[in-house]
Amino acid sequence: MRPAGRGKTDSLYFDYPYFDPPAERADLSAPVPVAIVGAGPVGMTAALALAREGVRSVLFDAKETFNDGSRAICVARQSFHILERLGAVEPFLQKSLGWTTGRSFYRGKQILEFDMPDSPREKYRPMYNIEQQYIEQYLWDAISREPLIETRWQSEVTAVSDVKEGVRLEVRDSLGSYQLDADWVLAADGARSAIRHMRGLRLKGENYEGRYVIADIQMDHDYPTIRRALFDPDCRRGGTVLVHKQPDNIWRIDYQLRDGESAEEATREDEVRASVASVLSDLGYKGEWKLEWWSVYSANTLALDDYRDGRIFFIGDSAHIVPIFGVRGLNNGLADADNIAWKLAWVMQGKAGPGLLDSYTPER
Repeated sequence: MRPAGRGKTDSLYFDYPYFDPPAERADLSAPVPVAIVGAGPVGMTAALALAREGVRSVLFDAKETFNDGSRAICVARQSFHILERLGAVEPFLQKSLGWTTGRSFYRGKQILEFDMPDSPREKYRPMYNIEQQYIEQYLWDAISREPLIETRWQSEVTAVSDVKEGVRLEVRDSLGSYQLDADWVLAADGARSAIRHMRGLRLKGENYEGRYVIADIQMDHDYPTIRRALFDPDCRRGGTVLVHKQPDNIWRIDYQLRDGESAEEATREDEVRASVASVLSDLGYKGEWKLEWWSVYSANTLALDDYRDGRIFFIGDSAHIVPIFGVRGLNNGLADADNIAWKLAWVMQGKAGPGLLDSYTPER
């Protein structure tokens, strides 16, 4: 959500591109080796990892641009090694903010400071902050240079069915509908995965009571890139607040909703502004700030029993959903993509037997 009077992609700091559906229609139904449903960070990483192994893929996404808002912002050291192998790491290093330290406060008093393991021998810092729009932009820039990847925007996969030695996809865009067959499918279509629903699969696990509002604001605040966790602060008694610095003077504030506080009320613009102002008062910040974007999420730990269904593999949030604590969602998803891509490529190229694919679920 964005403030009144601004469009969905009317950002204070990021220029969203616009992608048309495929204009050339002649070969849309031609069979493909791998179809990837979802062109977010996980889907794009999978496409790049397959291309690195010499495998062609087609990416499908129903949207016309990148995801709005900062969403997943913490990229871990191991993910930077993946980005390096994909040839995409340089812009991340130039833009992101590396950090090692976290501070925790209870009722305004600091009670903990930790430093994640780091040393001059490490090529990358333990963690980097960068808004998800840039993550998608930089991966997209790498994809644009890769001839083995075709991307079809505004293209919704509406049905999937098993066929001999593959999967048939039905795809709809604003110019029409068509079918195509893929040898393999990677479902990277997120927590509300349409592919998972079409296959009749359900995530299992725990739904927790914690609900949080994410608010991105822009302000000139001189606090270093240190993650702050506020427990039972004056601004949110009984709750938790997390604060992260990002590039372009964007600050990410996550605050927990109280018992009985409705998400609908809490995400009204006036309520978000009042809550953010209260958090900033607790931080001792008295300067100007602008509201950029906000959303709401619940803390869940859910997963499929098996991340494979025939010739379809589920990666990222389509396979598992974890709470944001420990910044595992995006980083797990990138590791999923990296894991299945090389295994699938090796099986397709005869470098390994099909049993290699059975290792994906237990390893991930």
